[in-house]
Amino acid sequence: MNRTRKKVPFFGTCYRVWKRNASTLPRVRYHCAMGVWRRLLGPLVEVVITPVAIGAAVSAGAVVFFLNLADDIREQDGVWKFDHDGLNLGNALRTPERTAIARTVSDLARPDVMSAVAAVSVIIAWRSVRFRREAILMAITLGGGGLIIGTTKYRYGRQRPSLVEALAVEETFSFPSGHSFVSMCFYGTLAYWWMKNRHWLAKIGIGSVTTLFIAIVGASRVYLGVHYPSDVLAGYAAALPWLVACLSAYERSEREIDVDDLLLLTE
Repeated sequence: MNRTRKKVPFFGTCYRVWKRNASTLPRVRYHCAMGVWRRLLGPLVEVVITPVAIGAAVSAGAVVFFLNLADDIREQDGVWKFDHDGLNLGNALRTPERTAIARTVSDLARPDVMSAVAAVSVIIAWRSVRFRREAILMAITLGGGGLIIGTTKYRYGRQRPSLVEALAVEETFSFPSGHSFVSMCFYGTLAYWWMKNRHWLAKIGIGSVTTLFIAIVGASRVYLGVHYPSDVLAGYAAALPWLVACLSAYERSEREIDVDDLLLLTE
């Protein structure tokens, strides 16, 4: 004999269990509360808290931060004190050993070196089928990033710092920092590949090390006296939306190729 099960309202059941076991079963109260939370906010969370939505929100925040920095620099607002204090601190910390380290770290994110990497990526994309998508991603990220940073430097035309002695020779404009931009794009892409299909603890470790190194690259530019601190922060803020856009496009193309392969297998 088939018995139809009567449908019991979820919220009404939770309320009755809550009242009945309020003093004896706190765990029941907790699970009921979490159930109500999931029922009410679950659909909203599925839409809002997604990688695409988070990336878009972070990118929008970075763009707003960059524009505020640019306005402060153009109007010679409070950012000047921050810049001068940062340059003076870097000058006070100078030693021969630290200078050698700063130059080495700075060379690891030179725009001309990254341009060569982009050119090699184009060659790999042309010659190799196996790594074509990865090479195209690196070529677009670095090549397009170089175009963005060059155009932005020319747009604002900020001169290099003259407050302290520069320990490196630079001939381009100062704002924003090309080293900061390129280091986030290049090493951020490498970290993205390295973190794929790894345990979450490994992802945290890789992300932390990469973030620290990118920050050191920016600090080395201030230490060498060739950038204001605001130049470095603006370089990061400009690079983040571009990197998110490139990685999002790569993820989408990867999913589309996986779906095509699956359809071929099922035919």
